[in-house]
Amino acid sequence: MIGNARRAAQNRDSPSIPARRAGPSNEDVPHPMNRLRRHTRKACLLGTIVVAVLAGCAAPAPAPPPAVVAPAPEPVVAAPAPVPPPPPELTAAQAKAQAQKLALEAVDLLQNGDEPAAHAVIDRALAADATNDLAKKLLDQIRADPQKELGSAHFRYTVQRDDSLSKLAQQYLGDRFRFYILARYNEMPNPSRLAAGQVIKIPGKGPLAAAAPKPPEPVEAATKPSGAGDAEARARDDVQAALRRSREQEARGDLEGAYATLEESLARHPGNEALSRQRDTVRGSLVRAIDREATQAFQRQNLDLAIAKWDRVLVLEPANRKARLERERALELKKKLTDKFGGK
Repeated sequence: MIGNARRAAQNRDSPSIPARRAGPSNEDVPHPMNRLRRHTRKACLLGTIVVAVLAGCAAPAPAPPPAVVAPAPEPVVAAPAPVPPPPPELTAAQAKAQAQKLALEAVDLLQNGDEPAAHAVIDRALAADATNDLAKKLLDQIRADPQKELGSAHFRYTVQRDDSLSKLAQQYLGDRFRFYILARYNEMPNPSRLAAGQVIKIPGKGPLAAAAPKPPEPVEAATKPSGAGDAEARARDDVQAALRRSREQEARGDLEGAYATLEESLARHPGNEALSRQRDTVRGSLVRAIDREATQAFQRQNLDLAIAKWDRVLVLEPANRKARLERERALELKKKLTDKFGGK
């Protein structure tokens, strides 16, 4: 029954064979549109076949070559700095000479009131030679209490034009290198700033009596005929003592003291040839030493000290042309600095 129903349905949906045969179909009657459709289907089919063939024959594009990566540069390692060679060891004599040179450098620094720098230089001098007397003496003056060291008793002294603390220290303390404790005794931060007319304190009860020349003793030739011979003998002894003392002072480097000794002796014995020759020799050495100190002060631009030193040279040698020119140059530089930066 199912089969019969299916066949009945098919018969309803499709025309009967006789009916289809009765009239002609689209396929039997050629029509221009039908031909166009057939040609279109063929062209599409042919295009599809051609695309498929071309797609199959086409070779895949070659892969791009891998990029070449440059290797990273190696880090540059700086070469180690060369180690300086150790300083050569000094012999004992060289160490002593080096210590003395440093001690004299400290003297200049203390003259200008630069105590910290002088202290550092003194330490270097003692490191080179712990027995250096000058370095130890300077260090003691820095550390000592001036009032306890020199005492409270003192007298007043008016500074003269050619005075310096070194000269006064030699005259009243017996050592020119004790100038710094004398400066501290007077609360002077800069020993080189000593000016004529200034009143300072000198430790002690007063000038030594020996510093003043003794008046000549009267000679009574009529009553004492031997007195003239005794006076001449005393004069010769005094001259020889002065010459000997000046040589000792010069050997110690105290040229100011040696020159003062000879000048005092000449005041008592004017015209003595031995004293005059020795005085002129010491004066030449003293002038050269002071001129050297003045030049060093000028190079450090301590113009006041340089001018004072050249003033001292001109007192000793008024015709010294070099000292006069250098002094004028220092005065001119001081004026320029004062005009530019101001000053008291």
